[in-house]
Amino acid sequence: MFKEELKELGFTDNQIKIYLALLKNGASNPTELAKITGLHRSYVYDAVEKLMENGTINSVSINNKKNYQAVGLNVLRENIELKLKNLDDIIPKLASISKISKEETHIELHKGKRVYKTLIKDLTANFQKNDVVYLINIDESVLEKVEPIYLKQYFTIIKEKKVKEKIIIPKGGKKFKEPGLEYKELAKDYLGETATAIYKNKVYLFILGEPNYLIIIKNKKVAETYMKNFNLLWNTATP
Repeated sequence: MFKEELKELGFTDNQIKIYLALLKNGASNPTELAKITGLHRSYVYDAVEKLMENGTINSVSINNKKNYQAVGLNVLRENIELKLKNLDDIIPKLASISKISKEETHIELHKGKRVYKTLIKDLTANFQKNDVVYLINIDESVLEKVEPIYLKQYFTIIKEKKVKEKIIIPKGGKKFKEPGLEYKELAKDYLGETATAIYKNKVYLFILGEPNYLIIIKNKKVAETYMKNFNLLWNTATP
């Protein structure tokens, strides 16, 4: 419980064990933490040191012994928000020296079981209010199975930003009942074996198999070409 979310915030497995143990049991010393978590004391000390550095826990003296306790959850949130603010401050400076931002075409290749996660994170990082995402042959049932946590977060974000999706799926495919999602259906023969997402000047191509592949192409002309194909299919498809 909560492990995946805490990993996304930068916690290691050992740090998660220590942090959750302190939340559940209150102030504890290294010996107690080793017993509760099953970690060797050297790993406990290493994890505690890192958690102290990032302000997630602090120390307290009990019976002249050094114990550790989790900070208030509001403090944890404030620490994360401060990091985000610092990141926002340096992004313009990073963009000014980034070679990627100056290239006409940028291509990324990702492979593995979690390529859908890569798509979701890339999209949500760039969403603006009232944006539209265009999807072809995305298997909603697979997405719900492999990335339930990120899918839930994704729907929360698109609701907040009023992002819309236009989705072409095979006839009889799964449909999510979420606001802003518009589905149309086509025979599987028209859609092939790959899945495509188009968002602004980016095209996301999925090749599903063992392993899964995700190709991200950032190029305005390429995105415009895929949008023409999408519109042709959309006009042919049925609600």
